Amino acid sequence: MRMKKAGQWMLQHIFTGYLLLLKKTVTIQWQEDTQYGASQIFGFWHEDSFFMNLVLETLAHKTNPVDVIVTADTRGNYIEHMIGRCGGSALRVPDGLRAFRELKKILQDSYEKTRSLAVALDGPLGPRHEPKKLAFYLSEQAEEEFVGISVSYSSCIRLSHRWDKYVIPLPFTTVKVHVQDYGIVKKNQIPVLPVDAKQQECGILVKEF
Repeated sequence: MRMKKAGQWMLQHIFTGYLLLLKKTVTIQWQEDTQYGASQIFGFWHEDSFFMNLVLETLAHKTNPVDVIVTADTRGNYIEHMIGRCGGSALRVPDGLRAFRELKKILQDSYEKTRSLAVALDGPLGPRHEPKKLAFYLSEQAEEEFVGISVSYSSCIRLSHRWDKYVIPLPFTTVKVHVQDYGIVKKNQIPVLPVDAKQQECGILVKEF
């Protein structure tokens, strides 16, 4: 047990150390089509989860603090640590039907505390680039605007063996971040969403699911 905890501690500090390196060396090009309000629902693709820590850290200065919905299993431990180091907070939600009770609490807290929420659209386990209804359910129930975030990288490592093709940007990379406001979106009327910032630039959109 001690060895396991020591390994987790080491990995957490490696991840957060690398995030700090990226923060100092990466150039972010922002493309924003939104008016930041008191609270919003932010959605992003799971493959961009690592760099989204730095994106959400910036967005927290433009809107209210951002809470990120993450899985309640052990995979979420590393995510929660990185989110915390970037000034955010993680909301641990179990997968499947057990999530509904926790989501009701999250919605109630968002009303009372006026905080923004962020969620991986195709998380926690895919399929890749197929948005689930969670973000749009939150937008509809809370009557908050859904803001989609798409990212592209000039240089990165992509873990092709993973279902999400998880991206780890390299130092001194240029990262394009497109922020698009879709208004209040109902869970049964999911908009067509770009899979990265380059597609948004070119006006190329993925098919509707």
